[in-house]
Amino acid sequence: MATSSARIEALRKKQQVLAEQIKKIESRTQEQQRKDDTRRKIIAGALALEHMENNKTSDFAKKLGALLDEYVVKANERELFGLNPKDQKQ
Repeated sequence: MATSSARIEALRKKQQVLAEQIKKIESRTQEQQRKDDTRRKIIAGALALEHMENNKTSDFAKKLGALLDEYVVKANERELFGLNPKDQKQ
């Protein structure tokens, strides 16, 4: 009976080690997914802003400008895009 209990205890310890390893790998995977998502957003945003700057009269540039004006509300963020503060706009 003692052998059986010892084996069960050894397996439980192994299970705990494996669970910790799985958790670490999942955490690293999630972190990499967040980094990849951020990088995609940076690249897409840079592309969109460059296109808007180089093609100011295009429909895309006008639409992106309007969307930025509508959805960017914090004063410091609006300043980044050269937009007037929301409370001064009517």
